[in-house]
Amino acid sequence: MKQIIYKMLLTTMIFLVVNQAGFCKDFRFVQVSDLHYKNDSTSVENFDKIINNINETKHVEFVVFTGDNTANANKETYINFLTQANNLKAPYYVVVGNHDVAKTSGFSKADFVNVVRKYNKNQKAKKTNFVFKKGDYVFIALDGAREMIPSFGGYYRDNTLAWLDKKLKKYSDKKVIIFQHFPMKITMSEKDTYKNDRYEAILAKHSNVKGIFAGHFHSNEEYTKNGIFYSITGQAFGYDGGYKVVDVIDEINPSTHNKEYNFYTQFVQLSDL
Repeated sequence: MKQIIYKMLLTTMIFLVVNQAGFCKDFRFVQVSDLHYKNDSTSVENFDKIINNINETKHVEFVVFTGDNTANANKETYINFLTQANNLKAPYYVVVGNHDVAKTSGFSKADFVNVVRKYNKNQKAKKTNFVFKKGDYVFIALDGAREMIPSFGGYYRDNTLAWLDKKLKKYSDKKVIIFQHFPMKITMSEKDTYKNDRYEAILAKHSNVKGIFAGHFHSNEEYTKNGIFYSITGQAFGYDGGYKVVDVIDEINPSTHNKEYNFYTQFVQLSDL
């Protein structure tokens, strides 16, 4: 029993030392999706619960909001969302979703970028597609939203996919995780991503994409396809809402004896907070 306790303490100490030294191979991030933030007390209260609980979670390297962060494309609402998100202790990044932008509502993608750059000190990208890097990993935020004619369906435009192809080639020696609002999975509904085959053709050209994290469907689902871990994360609002804690662990596959990066996830529900 003493040996077990000693090993647990030793492992914790090693994790802490490595974390203090810099970004380590084994790491943790938090994904918050479909918050649908509004300018009302309920949204503020629920978001406070999420922020406080994330702040109490150890070893979080960063937080990523994967779209539909607000309920409507509105500048004032987005400023309020970002201002409250600044209470997070960890750096955070914001991906655009279909509820976040709409030129018809007076909040375009250019407006989105300007507001995020002003209120989020960690995200200074000038486009809605952007890259951030930590250690051996490159993280890519991909924009599949339409601003001219808002739609529930995702649409990764040709220039976006060409940009993705270029980045995956540039970082061929790195491990890549992609964050996006719209999942790749086909459900035969209006929410599907338009012409997934073009996107999948880009992924097939590269072997460095390890995971793709999305939201949009307001449900939790995970699967692996062609060596890529796909995660769809449920909504962050409402009684059954919450957020996902993701641990990326470098470990030995007992079958192949090769090192593999595996994803371990936990969906934390608001009702449990």
